[in-house]
Amino acid sequence: MLPSVTLTTDRLLLRPFGPGDAVDVHAVWQDSRFIDSAPLGYAYAGADYETALAWCTSGIEERRRNGKGIGFAVVPRDGGRLVGHVSLFGADWIARSAEMHYWTAPWARGRGVAAEATAAVARWALTTQGFARIALQAAPANTASRHVAVRAGFRAEGVLRNVAVSRSGHHDLVMYSMIPSDLSS
Repeated sequence: MLPSVTLTTDRLLLRPFGPGDAVDVHAVWQDSRFIDSAPLGYAYAGADYETALAWCTSGIEERRRNGKGIGFAVVPRDGGRLVGHVSLFGADWIARSAEMHYWTAPWARGRGVAAEATAAVARWALTTQGFARIALQAAPANTASRHVAVRAGFRAEGVLRNVAVSRSGHHDLVMYSMIPSDLSS
């Protein structure tokens, strides 16, 4: 399992979620851009406040304790409300790989928060935790998410054709990855 840690960047603090984050998490889960980009059947898109509270207080931590990954609440380093979330999931402990997911709160979009936080978590996983590969996927039409991946240092590998289902139907996903040698380039 990954250790419970807090990471910092120049502007951000990445820490475990707590009950005080539930109001902001719930607000993000109600955001139309979040709902529209979520995979069909994603349990948290539009979920109620009680679900957000349970997720913040135990759900995301349970993922870490079960060895499946880790989630970070992203807040400004100098204080303030939640601005985003970055998580590793689907940890494969034999291959030392995981996938990455992120979102930015509507009130914090356009400020480079997701790219900064994503880069920090990927670097931590590849260096301190000894992972060999971190992957992420983004819909071709989700230009904001694709820009985050590139700005965070991920490399596009190709397109997974017709692999995802969202509210708008089947669509492709662009596969990105970061491996340890990418950190020195």
